[in-house]
Amino acid sequence: MPIEHEYSRVIHHGGRSFFATTTMSDIFIAHARDTAERGDTELVPLLHKGGVELLLIGPLTRVAVTEIEVGSASENTPMQPAAVRPAALSVAAATRHRVAG
Repeated sequence: MPIEHEYSRVIHHGGRSFFATTTMSDIFIAHARDTAERGDTELVPLLHKGGVELLLIGPLTRVAVTEIEVGSASENTPMQPAAVRPAALSVAAATRHRVAG
């Protein structure tokens, strides 16, 4: 019986998107921020839905994390655009997106 994971975050890096769990995205972002703040460039591992990727992170690397929020929305409920809060050294903080379902 396969293990079920809740993929609640999307990591955006280099034009690609990776679905990850909250824990794995937090670990990745912490490592990426630490690398960028030191001014280093290195491959940072990301465990995601499709496997493991080594993503190149440096001081100028742009990474964004979005949080997937699943809920119910009626047709009359307007969708609000997500606010983007830039984080230090181009590693963007998580934003929330609602997905009707």
